[in-house]
Amino acid sequence: MTELIEKLILTLLCSTGLFHASFDPAAPVIAVLSAVIGTCLVQAVNKRPFQYLMTAAYLCGCLQSSCFVVFLPVIVYDISRQKLYPMAVPTAAVIVYRLTADLTPQLATTVVVLCAAAVLVERLSAKNKRLELELIVTRDSAVEYNNELVKKNSQLIEAQDNEVHLATLKERNRIAREIHDNVGHMLTRTILQMGAIGIINKDENLKEPLESVKTTLDDAMNSIRKSVHDLHDDSIDLEASLRDAIEPLKKDFKVTFDYDVHGRISGKIKYCFIAIVKEAVNNIIKHSSGDSAVITVREHPGMCTLCVEDNGSCSETVSGSGIGLENMSDRVKALGGVLTITPSKQGFRIFVSIMKRNGEQNK
Repeated sequence: MTELIEKLILTLLCSTGLFHASFDPAAPVIAVLSAVIGTCLVQAVNKRPFQYLMTAAYLCGCLQSSCFVVFLPVIVYDISRQKLYPMAVPTAAVIVYRLTADLTPQLATTVVVLCAAAVLVERLSAKNKRLELELIVTRDSAVEYNNELVKKNSQLIEAQDNEVHLATLKERNRIAREIHDNVGHMLTRTILQMGAIGIINKDENLKEPLESVKTTLDDAMNSIRKSVHDLHDDSIDLEASLRDAIEPLKKDFKVTFDYDVHGRISGKIKYCFIAIVKEAVNNIIKHSSGDSAVITVREHPGMCTLCVEDNGSCSETVSGSGIGLENMSDRVKALGGVLTITPSKQGFRIFVSIMKRNGEQNK
């Protein structure tokens, strides 16, 4: 659009040259139409031979009529824009020829000045366009770099959160171990000592206080034991443990791991899922004829589910009588869950569902 506006302005300026000479009434109309049609065709048809041909045709018109020379700056603009530099010499020759023939000094000066202005305007316009393109590229690069920076920053935050999470789990495990090894052992020793004192005590007045102290120590021991179990259960990273368990599959299978657990799950359920996945991975590696496996873990409002399946062909008569499958079944039944094994020619599927409250009750 900018190029067309510049050509339009240049054409209007060239029209002022008509006042410096007298022409046949039809000549200016033919000249301006030829210039407009020629410049439009040169811009529209992006083929070098055609552009050279149209420029040469207009120069031939300039040789025939000096009126064509008036609008020659429009063609010079195209020569500069399309880089038709070989046509610069013939153009200069045409101007010199018409100057020696019939061009008035005023008209010749106007044409030369407008030709120089056409080249200057075209060069400035081209430079401005290059700067605009560079600006667009710079802006796009900045947006791309910013998006990449945001992505990397998000990854760093996620990695930092994972490190904090792992550090928290390790600290919980350490605290649980310290309580178990130190406070738990001391309480156990104290309870045994109180039991021994109660046996050898002959004073009836001390019997009830000693029994009360023993009961208090038993309650404290139960409370510490529960706290240790809770800390230890929370210190188990189920997702990381499952990823480690399925790692051997990635050598020969395309593995899809879908983990969607955000709440708190009891340690019993975690241990059950980890053991089942390990056993299922061993079975897939040993017996599956497929090439892909999908492991899905879901947390629902009242239950947790685990699904392990592969695409290997399998006889539908396979039963759960194997030791590994029996162990799976025993673990799930111990938590009041349901184990479903589905063998088929399309693959082998193990589905486990356990109520959350069952995992809490079976601590």
